[in-house]
Amino acid sequence: MRGLLIGASGQLGRALLAAFSQACQMVGTAHRHPQPGHLTLDLADTQRIHSMLQDTNPDLILIAGAMCAVDGCELEPELCYQINALAPKTVAEYARAHGAHVVFYSTDHVFDGDREIYQESDAIRPLNAYARSKAEGEAALRELLPDRYLILRTSWLYGPDAQRMNFALRCVDRIRAGQQVLVPADQWGSPTYTEDLARATRFLVEYGHTGTFHATGPEFIDRVALARRICARFRLDDRYIVPKLTSELGQAARRPLRVRLDCRKLYETGVGELRGVDRGLESLALSEASFVNS
Repeated sequence: MRGLLIGASGQLGRALLAAFSQACQMVGTAHRHPQPGHLTLDLADTQRIHSMLQDTNPDLILIAGAMCAVDGCELEPELCYQINALAPKTVAEYARAHGAHVVFYSTDHVFDGDREIYQESDAIRPLNAYARSKAEGEAALRELLPDRYLILRTSWLYGPDAQRMNFALRCVDRIRAGQQVLVPADQWGSPTYTEDLARATRFLVEYGHTGTFHATGPEFIDRVALARRICARFRLDDRYIVPKLTSELGQAARRPLRVRLDCRKLYETGVGELRGVDRGLESLALSEASFVNS
């Protein structure tokens, strides 16, 4: 099987490359941070997407690349729409014509947070440009590939990351530099380790599952509690953590404050439970130590 991994240099992309390394012949693409062997692809360039798909002729396409900065998406909604909605539609059109399968990563932000917990079939209500673009990407796959798509909605991804863009590593770096970290005290979510999401993806693909799945870590906690557990695991002074209400942070995008995804549908496939925060942070710390010692 030939695979194309869009966004191979990001934290999820790296985990997906490792997970699928023995399952198929995978070609990776990157935009800003290409690694040796990666092909260059800007998801805002529709013509380049077309030519990349024609050149690689994949049977499986994983769309891990995206515009993920929620406030940045709010400030540049047209670019956000191009990358997160139109690019997946372009991929889906190719896949429909060539019999390929597509995996698309979406977000808990497609919900507004007014309910206690959300199932895959619940009505969405995105509150910001990022979430709306992801919802439109989802809709394109459902329309164009009704039996050959896999959508994984996830939350608060963290794991080894060369760009150090996730919340956990940003906390570690700022506190080690003696800087305060402003943390929203009223935002809740389910931290999800990248290697677990990649493993779940491979399992679902190998066993022929299609449709929409919620895939998050099992714990539902607030950002401040997560930040303090990061400090405890990395032996950092948690006095640098400064709790703030979301309304005090001046963020450009409106955010749902409490979105919990029901992952029972995922677990019923037999994929196995994703790891909790402490196990995930332990894995991240071991990865950091290996990097420092290498």
